[in-house]
Amino acid sequence: MHRPSKSRAKINVVSLSIVFGLFFFGQILIILQPQYNTSSEDEFILSFDATNEKQEELRSSTEQKMPIEKEMPIEKEMQTPNGPPDGTFNTFPVYHQSYREGFHSNAHCIGDNFQKDAWKYRSCHFQNLCFDTKDMKFVLFASKEQYELEKALKSSDLTHFSPASSMNTTLSLGALNPKWGEEQKLLQWYPELRPIEEIVKTGVYMLQTDKVLIPYHSMAGFNPGHLVWDDFLPLHTLLTTFGLIQKEMVLIRYDLTLAMWASCQRQWWKCRPIIDKFYPLLGTELNKTTTQNDTSLVIPSIQKSKYVCSPNGAAGLGMLSDHGSKLHGWKPSDYEYAQNIGRGGSLYQFRNWMMDNIGVPHQGKRIHSPPYRIVVSQGSSSTSSRNASFDDQIKLLREVVTKKYELDIQVVKLSTMKLKDQLELVAGTSIFITMCGGGAVTSMFLPKGASLFTYFHETDGNGGTPARLDWDLLNNLGYLRVHWLPRPRSGAKTKRGKTMPGPRQSDFDAFVKLVEHELDVISHTNDY
Repeated sequence: MHRPSKSRAKINVVSLSIVFGLFFFGQILIILQPQYNTSSEDEFILSFDATNEKQEELRSSTEQKMPIEKEMPIEKEMQTPNGPPDGTFNTFPVYHQSYREGFHSNAHCIGDNFQKDAWKYRSCHFQNLCFDTKDMKFVLFASKEQYELEKALKSSDLTHFSPASSMNTTLSLGALNPKWGEEQKLLQWYPELRPIEEIVKTGVYMLQTDKVLIPYHSMAGFNPGHLVWDDFLPLHTLLTTFGLIQKEMVLIRYDLTLAMWASCQRQWWKCRPIIDKFYPLLGTELNKTTTQNDTSLVIPSIQKSKYVCSPNGAAGLGMLSDHGSKLHGWKPSDYEYAQNIGRGGSLYQFRNWMMDNIGVPHQGKRIHSPPYRIVVSQGSSSTSSRNASFDDQIKLLREVVTKKYELDIQVVKLSTMKLKDQLELVAGTSIFITMCGGGAVTSMFLPKGASLFTYFHETDGNGGTPARLDWDLLNNLGYLRVHWLPRPRSGAKTKRGKTMPGPRQSDFDAFVKLVEHELDVISHTNDY
């Protein structure tokens, strides 16, 4: 029987020792090595040393096994983003990051329709979107490969070649108002491309990886309906589209070269109190946002760079609003196609997301039980024709409907209530009665199975046509039954001063029958 020699056994022991030694040394290098974490296709994160949780766990376990007498000093740019920041950008902590080879920006754009107006439909997710606090511009630091791609794309022989990663493109900063006409093109925008050499010596200040930097233009933020459905809804859609919904928004309101009609840039004094009241629905506050012209980078020590960068950025709200490229229901042509068809599920998610942000509980199951709450929203519009009183309807509810159903009738003026109180009230409501328009935005927070009674004027639209404002969104809320009722009050006049028809006895009779029908449905919602 052959026996292994002693010398070979010694060699094996030595070999194993070398292998284990190299493995252990490699683990130490992994801990200390700076790296870019690109493990996720959805998210490019510029890693700071010791910020990766696995690296931190490995470091801790190694230190426990091999205690050292003196802890090695860690350079400032290697600190965790959750540690002491180097300063703030619009109140958000930032950390100086020295330039490291391989750092650059990327872009992924979707929505191209291959037409001249593709910029209206396009939305982009940026990796390392940066802001020049001196020039007040958003910038991207393109890689060598990006510049080579853009150079290749300029070839006249390269027809119908459309990469989603090109940076030679544009998008719309905000929702589109058809009344702006050709001035809509002022919303056409894209970050400025700059060479990486700009930051080789200075580095950048980085936002934390749980933030997303978003430049956007507010269409008409003085109106709650426009604010929620033309600003907030597109922002939510943008975040969910790119898987960024869990990140905190760093919002920069973008002022254009020309202040657009009805925009916040033109009448900030009207927008400010409304935005201040409704921003908590986004999980942010007014003091955390500015325009690109008045951002605040506060560095207590010597400022090393003029750039603030975010691992994630996003932009492109154009066609993501509730109305797209049309009006909200003023013109007959507004009814020729539906912008929100099939959007019911995402609209319900949007509702729940806003309620989570402001801290109002929401329930997935139906919560209707006696006494059934009916909320009547009085004076919900500042527009004279839609500033309706529902005194006749309230009387019918109290004198007729209460004979069959136990009711909790609450008559309110929502504009005088705190926003959170509005949501808590409506979230437990079975029937909500209001005028169409911006004042109806609170109806979004009704619970599943509730009924919305929306009044409109049948001759208030262009050419004396019905003006069912925001019909496109409301008629696609899959969790509500939405009813449209004409002739809310007598004496209302059109914008041209023409008196509109008032309610008839048949309107009141049908109103009572509809309420009783809906209460019958609601009283059985827990049966299925």
